[in-house]
Amino acid sequence: MTPVEQPLRCLAVRVVHDDAGEIDGIELEAFLNHVAGRNLWLSTTDWLFVEPPAEAEGHVTVPVLMPEGIAVQAILNDLTNEPQRIMFDLPTTPAETRKWRWVAFQSAPNNQGQGRFPWEAAHA
Repeated sequence: MTPVEQPLRCLAVRVVHDDAGEIDGIELEAFLNHVAGRNLWLSTTDWLFVEPPAEAEGHVTVPVLMPEGIAVQAILNDLTNEPQRIMFDLPTTPAETRKWRWVAFQSAPNNQGQGRFPWEAAHA
């Protein structure tokens, strides 16, 4: 029997561009560590599995995965930012969670070949 995954949310986070016009990864990491906490999120630079949500209103966004409780706290922490960086959030389906596990495997493989999410690896 497959273990039940904890509820996860995928946030559409508006990016900041660096002087070269690229996504400023250092700034994005600092923002996510501030609103969610270190090792409590996972991101890709592209929407690999679904299209960016229409609610992102034309902003460039990246998908960021985190546990549901952490996502709620991150959204609350972002309410004081002007403009807000978290544009939209949605729950992940089991299929999307498996795909995110593959992303996690790229940096934190486990013995089951699935990969650990950063918040799991920090407690392993």
